[in-house]
Formats: sequence, structure tokens, C-alpha cells
Amino acid sequence: MTLLDSSIDYYVLKEKQWDLGSGEIYDSNGDVIGKMERRLRNIRGLTKLTEIDGRGVLKIQRKLFTYQITYDIFESHEDDGMYGKQFARCKRSFWSWFRPKMWLEYESTDQESFRKRLDAQGSFSGWTFKIISDGKEIAEVKKLDKYRDLVFKGLFDKSDTHAIHILDKNFDRKILLGFIMAIERSLTTGKK
Repeated sequence: MTLLDSSIDYYVLKEKQWDLGSGEIYDSNGDVIGKMERRLRNIRGLTKLTEIDGRGVLKIQRKLFTYQITYDIFESHEDDGMYGKQFARCKRSFWSWFRPKMWLEYESTDQESFRKRLDAQGSFSGWTFKIISDGKEIAEVKKLDKYRDLVFKGLFDKSDTHAIHILDKNFDRKILLGFIMAIERSLTTGKK
């Protein structure tokens, strides 16, 4: 089973190492189906998603010198030091302090429109997000270890776990996973 398999309804992202952006991606059976890795020596916070065999799926990188938190999402490239084609950009609303709001603009494969948009509205705490396309909810993201963060904030808070429920089985997994990883990176960036 691959990371972008359309039969997957649930993903679990288990981030380790004090929000440094590395960890594993599981399916609903608990099998590892992918990995995420963040380069520590990169000022833009480059995060890569790869298949379990190491093949690249996509790269996410923060855009510098913007007034709002912005992430660019690229297709993976065979050469690890290079980027593939940018296919999406995620932005966080500047005015979303209490209920995080983000959107993703991406290139459509349809002939009638070039750019499409996904919206994500977070709960008051930012632990739950609903992802909406054309007024219809297509996915939901929940933070699974939220209560631990309330009690053990700081030294003992060395990992995050997020569950992703895909509601629209036909939506492109690469776009959804890129958006969700950008949301997660944005929230981690906002905490510091």
C-alpha cells in the first residue's frame, strides 16, 4: 500500500522529537505507510513526505519575508537537493488568533479552472480542523494527544499525534496531505 492510495480513509501522523517535524505515517491498521522528515539546518523548515521505501512524495517549505505564515508545496524530485514543480501554496490568516483559519491555493487538473482553493477552519483550541472544498467538508484533522499538551507542556511534550479522516474518497491525496502537513507546520511555528 502506498501513501497516496485512494483506498486509505484514515492516516495517523506521529511526530517525534519535540516538534522537529520527523516521524512516521500510519494507516488505520497501524501499519507504517510513509515517513515525514524535517531538515534541521534549513531556515525555511523544509519537510519531506516519503513512501516507506524512501521514494519522495512531496516537499513543504516555509516562505520567508511575508506578513502571514505561508508554505509552498512542491512535488518531490529524484535529486534530494532539488525541488519539483510547485503545485500549491498554503496561507494562514493574519487575523485568526482564536480559531486558526488557513487556505490552500492549488493548480487544478480540470480544464475550466486553473486555481482552486481549499479552506481549513480550526476549533477554538486549534486541535481540530475541518477541510472544505466548494462548501463541502472533504477531510477532518484531529490532534490525538491534546490533553497531554495541557498537563505536560514543555519538557514532556516531545511528540504530536494527528489523525486524518478522509471523507471524500476521490480527492487527490497529495494535495490533502500537503495541506495538512502545512497546517501542522504552521501551528508548530505559531507555538514558538
